Amino acid sequence: MQREISFGTDGWRAVIADGYTFDNVRRVSAAIAVAARTLEPPEGIDRNSLVVGFDRRFLSREFARTVAEELRDAGFRVLLSDAPTPSQTISFTAFRRRILGGVVVTASHNPARYNGIKFKAWYGGSALPEMYRTIAASLDQRARREGGSISEEDILEDYLGALRQQLDVALIRRANLAILHDPIHGVAATLPSRILGIDYVGSSRIIRKNLEAGHETIVDGIRGDTNPSFGGVNPEPIPENLVAARNVMLTGEYDLAICNDGDADRLGILDERGEFVSPHKIISLLALYLVREKKLHGEIVKTFSTTRLIESVAKKLGATLHETPIGFKYVADLMLSRDVLVGGEESGGIGFGHFLPERDGILSGLLVAECVAHHERALSEIIAEMEEEFGALHYDRRDLHRTMEACGRLIERVRAGELDNEFGRGFAGREEKDGVKMNFADGSWILFRKSGTEPIIRIYCESPSRGRVQEMLDIAVAQLDRV
Repeated sequence: MQREISFGTDGWRAVIADGYTFDNVRRVSAAIAVAARTLEPPEGIDRNSLVVGFDRRFLSREFARTVAEELRDAGFRVLLSDAPTPSQTISFTAFRRRILGGVVVTASHNPARYNGIKFKAWYGGSALPEMYRTIAASLDQRARREGGSISEEDILEDYLGALRQQLDVALIRRANLAILHDPIHGVAATLPSRILGIDYVGSSRIIRKNLEAGHETIVDGIRGDTNPSFGGVNPEPIPENLVAARNVMLTGEYDLAICNDGDADRLGILDERGEFVSPHKIISLLALYLVREKKLHGEIVKTFSTTRLIESVAKKLGATLHETPIGFKYVADLMLSRDVLVGGEESGGIGFGHFLPERDGILSGLLVAECVAHHERALSEIIAEMEEEFGALHYDRRDLHRTMEACGRLIERVRAGELDNEFGRGFAGREEKDGVKMNFADGSWILFRKSGTEPIIRIYCESPSRGRVQEMLDIAVAQLDRV
């Protein structure tokens, strides 16, 4: 019996050798071919060509070849990457070469046992929800055509060249920085050094005293080898998965660590002390840097679960701020229709409208390095200065596995106002843009959002008080588990 195939907000993911099999990859690829024929790109887009890429997961290259063969048999001219590449490389290639779109074989930051398929469109970003609905409706259909072909090519170098144009490479190179890069065995390995034109050390140790005055910046790396098990951690750049990078940073030999997820569209940053700098602070920092120092302009986009710090930053910069439901697809959608400078989400996905309507963990990480180089101060000091100007906010999130019934019941209690007095300080209102957010007079908020497909509830919290964040989350969990 065939496994059910369902599409999430960014494609299809399943466990390898269970739902994710060669047969199901063929089914999804054939459905993509059928659905792609219904797309209506603008004039000048090659409607008969698609690009295919893949990550470093188990059998990803072989799965990508299977995707390419199905698309070829449907009459498409397929450009197949000759090596693992970041997901955004496929978006960039489709946009730069003005072709219909592309497919990425990746499960992004999911555990190693998963793989997946994403579709990217000609405008340089992820497929919109209606495209995935069309793909789902096209499952088990096939449309064979003549004229298809497959050609393998290096598509990575064009993307890296374009990234160099977004950065002040000379500034970073002469800044005498020691940068640690941790791709968690993903596709970002060695890419920051290649972009900067700096030899990749890959030793996992740099002795600070060897960085003499005037020495060019050095990029060192850990976990850069291909390892389909990702060393036993999920390839997601969040604190619990960055212990290896933190241990290296604690030597005191590095100025910052740039960490990326499995397909390199998200980032995590550690400062010179090895402390994790939340994506909330990074989004705010980059908005300030791009406007104040690089003299760029445009609107700012945040998702519903992202910090209110960026609201204060946007107001001070005089920039229009948009708040979307959770998911970068909503940010990207605005980038297609508005002049967006930067948009981001709390999970480390940050994109820049003047480049692509797409998350880019490599570009955003190197922009943080450029910011440090420009200010000639430690990253922790730059963050502290930002918090002195705009106020410090603390954030945490808990993902809790409970029954669908229990998750739904808590959401309904929050919506009905039953928890308004449970958190100790003046309740100030409720918002329901995506889940239910409770706001409080002291600037704190807590957001409850349940999965529509899994027995999981996500609880997000932000407050000016670090202790209050944990206190509020503990209360929320107790309410979830109340009989």
